[in-house]
Parts: sequence; structure tokens; C-alpha cells
Amino acid sequence: MTTSSMTLTAANDNPGGTTSVEVQLSSFVTIIAKAYVAEARKKVHSA
Repeated sequence: MTTSSMTLTAANDNPGGTTSVEVQLSSFVTIIAKAYVAEARKKVHSA
């Protein structure tokens, strides 16, 4: 199975640091999904 990847580039300069990172799309989707679930749980518990 081939996994696609994307390059994320920082919007600001980090002197001496990296300004971009290559991320597998499956990992990126997992991170976004976890953030969505965490935000949804906050809304349910605060209601």
C-alpha cells in the first residue's frame, strides 16, 4: 500500500529551526479527527 504525504510549511520564521515538515496524509487525518472529537466533547460537557 502506498501512503501519500504532504508538506506543511510554517507561516512564520523560526531562526535556526525547520520551516516545513512532511506528514503522511493518514496521520494528518487522524490528528484532525482527534481534534474534532475533543472539541465536540467540550461542547457536550459545557452544555
